[in-house]
Order: sequence, then structure tokens, then C-alpha cells
Amino acid sequence: MEKQDLLELKSQIVEAKSKVSELKGKKELLLTQLKDQFDCSTVEGAEKKIRQLNKKAEKLKEQIEVGTKELEEKYELIEEGTEDD
Repeated sequence: MEKQDLLELKSQIVEAKSKVSELKGKKELLLTQLKDQFDCSTVEGAEKKIRQLNKKAEKLKEQIEVGTKELEEKYELIEEGTEDD
């Protein structure tokens, strides 16, 4: 291996170390945000929280659909009742 090749490899290693440090910093920042905003200290905890929130959203969606249907039925009954009078 020539001197130039070794210098190139050294440069790539230094750059890779810098990138690893940058990514570790970003990871720590994201984990801190998870903890602060969602009370999750791990990615697994965040995934569990997502599943819980999705279930809650689905239940709320069902409640809205039932409530809407009830209102529509009630509204139609009122319409029909007033037309017969």
C-alpha cells in the first residue's frame, strides 16, 4: 500500500469517527425528546405507546361513528315526524 492510500484511509477513518459521534449525539437528543414529550425512555417503549395510542384513536373513532349515526337517525326521525304533522 502506498503512502497516499494510507493517508486516504486515515482521512476516511477520521471522517467515519466524526459521523459516528454526530449520530450518537442525534440519538441521545431523540431519546431525550422521547422521554420529555412522551415519557418513553426506549424505542421499544415508544412503539408500545404508539400501539396504545392507536387503540385509543380507534375507540374514539368508533364512538364518533356511533354518535354520528345516532344523531343522523334522530335527525331523520324529527324530519319524518314534522312532515306528518
